[in-house]
Amino acid sequence: MIALPSFLNFRRRAPKVPAAANAKPERERILIIRLGALGDLVLCFQSFHEIREAHPRAEIALLTAPAFAGFAGKMPWFDRVIVDPRKPAWDLPAWLRLIGDIRRFRPTRVYDLQCKLRQNLLYALLGGPLGPEWSGAAPFCSHPRFDPPKPGMHVSEFWAAQLQLADVPQQPLVDLKWLDAPLDGFILPERFAVLIPGCAPHREYKRWPASKYAELAQKLREKGIASIAVGTSQDAGAISALRVGAPQVADFSGRTSLLQLAAVLRRATCVIANDTGPAHIAAAVGAPTLALMSEQVDAAWSAPRGPRSAWLQGKPLATLGVDKVLLALTDLLDRTGA
Repeated sequence: MIALPSFLNFRRRAPKVPAAANAKPERERILIIRLGALGDLVLCFQSFHEIREAHPRAEIALLTAPAFAGFAGKMPWFDRVIVDPRKPAWDLPAWLRLIGDIRRFRPTRVYDLQCKLRQNLLYALLGGPLGPEWSGAAPFCSHPRFDPPKPGMHVSEFWAAQLQLADVPQQPLVDLKWLDAPLDGFILPERFAVLIPGCAPHREYKRWPASKYAELAQKLREKGIASIAVGTSQDAGAISALRVGAPQVADFSGRTSLLQLAAVLRRATCVIANDTGPAHIAAAVGAPTLALMSEQVDAAWSAPRGPRSAWLQGKPLATLGVDKVLLALTDLLDRTGA
């Protein structure tokens, strides 16, 4: 844990007030802010767990984006989910509704794991230094984080450092047994690779070519490993293009919930994926995961994290060769005993 110099320690100390003889202590209400995307939420699992362990009797709410409210509701760390519709600053009615929802929750402490201008505005609207205790980057908040990150630091380590400055102890690796679901109706081969060729539609630079995924699937087939392609319905085009060159690849796009997707990934011999949310789920649940990263991102900062994960970066990504990917995958499987 990094200690702040005393003259930089802005933590607010509440005045001690004698409690009435029969008064019951007020239950803590903790608000965590993390809007998304999916990969960012997955990378926060350890932080969510540590906050819950630090506040075992508190009522904890997650403030997140509408797309992730249902998923967040299945997580074991939260008592409720508050949705931020992410309307623009000039949409006053939407802001009033959001502030009203948060004020009705009456948080006593906020852990801001988003730390953007929008959250600084929320901090000000909730009272600034006179409002709830606040861990984050807002000016004069009670528990400021260190900025900037250390060189080579992963974002999950950055969040861990932020929480330590807010007196949240580190914990052993979180148990993700809840991230699973029955796979009735799905037929899985004995040994199979999961291919994740899609990504956000507006981030084409994160896509390894479908033709190369097809070539990789053929080489895996020669080694006795079948292939399944997964993704949302938006990824159907990328998977169709992959299957032109490798028609034996099973198409699971749009067929699984996030919990079922995690169940498939848990059972995979290996996962080869673009830099997208399901890759983070694969790494988190312990699947041997090789993430293919673009040169336009800082892979050391944002790559999927897990006990059996690795990443390979192309400069640009489209130039990354199939043989190089297969070699990195073989090395990963050898190192992890998969």
